[in-house]
This record gives sequence, structure tokens and C-alpha cells, in this order.
Amino acid sequence: MGNAMVALKSADEVKAVSAELAKNKRTNLFRCLWAMQFESALRFSDVVKLTWDQFAEGKTHLLIIQQKKTRKGVDGTPVKPKPLKIAITPAMRSIVQARREEAADRPNFGEYIFSLSDLRSKGQPVSHNAVLTEYGKCGRRAGFQDVGSHTPRKSKGRILFESGLPLEQISNLLGHSSPASTLFYIGFTQETADTISEEFSLGEEW
Repeated sequence: MGNAMVALKSADEVKAVSAELAKNKRTNLFRCLWAMQFESALRFSDVVKLTWDQFAEGKTHLLIIQQKKTRKGVDGTPVKPKPLKIAITPAMRSIVQARREEAADRPNFGEYIFSLSDLRSKGQPVSHNAVLTEYGKCGRRAGFQDVGSHTPRKSKGRILFESGLPLEQISNLLGHSSPASTLFYIGFTQETADTISEEFSLGEEW
């Protein structure tokens, strides 16, 4: 299902969806989650488990011990992923502060940053279905189909690729087993390859 979700192609497109998410006046959770997913390039399952303590004063990096998915080696056997060390950016701290301000006076102010912090959520992270619904709705309002929980992370990879960052570095950032997997994940389709071939052709007067 994740591979069917679209990868946006520019920061402006990412911000367009963010602007629609910001129209939710009941909570800033979805907009903040969207921004954190893009900023960190972490999987949805890792981002929703982030805690306030991980952003405590003086901490400079997130240490993600175990991702939900594991890589496979060349022989197809699982390879335990290495811990990820991700720099905490000013944008991340701003996102966390926005969540803290909203959650501070809620009845279930628990350890998770991306909890609705209400009686129904009981302090647990927001559900995948709730995020899919909100992202999909706001994505369509911004003019994009198939926006989902993988879209911010996919978009980060796609934008980095379009900007010229080496594919191997992007693959490592996303925790993929091979550059080929990354190309598929970020939506580098045959149509894209054909377009590039045409744009960078020598033309008839070679």
C-alpha cells in the first residue's frame, strides 16, 4: 500500500498540503506530524513514537534504536538495521513546541508528541487510519491524489533526488536495501526516465 502513495516533487507542493492541514482548527497534530515526517525522513511508525524526552534541552540528535521494518541482505535474509542518529533541527524543535503548547492543557498529556492528548486517545499516538484520512482529504484539497502516511518521507527522498543528491546517500537516509528500491519508492517511474531522456538528448543535430 505504501508504494501506491504519491511522492510530491517540490517543497512548494509539500507546503501546499501543509497549508491545508493547518486549516484544521481542532488540532495542529496532523500538520506537525506531516512536517516532522518530512524533516526527519523517518518512517511513520517511528515518528508517531517520538516522545517529549527525546527533544529535551541539550539533546542534539534523535537516536532511533529499532525501525519497524528491517533490511534484507543480498541472500534475502533479514539484516538488523543500524541505529539511526538524526540531527535535531530548529524546525523540529519548533514543531515540538507547537505540539507542547496545544497539548499542555489537555486531559491526557502523555509521553508521546503525536497524541491527540484527549480522553479517547488515552495518551497513545494518533492512529494510522486517522492520519490516512486527514492526509488524503487535505492532499486532494491541495490538488494531489493518493497522499498518505508515506508521502512526506517519499517526498523528501524525491526532492533530494531531483536536487542532485547521490542516490546512494538517499537510499541510506531512507534505510533502503538498494538504490533500485529507493527509485521505486520515490516514484521514479518509466515516464520520468523517458522525460529525462528527452530533455537531455543531443537532438537531431548531434
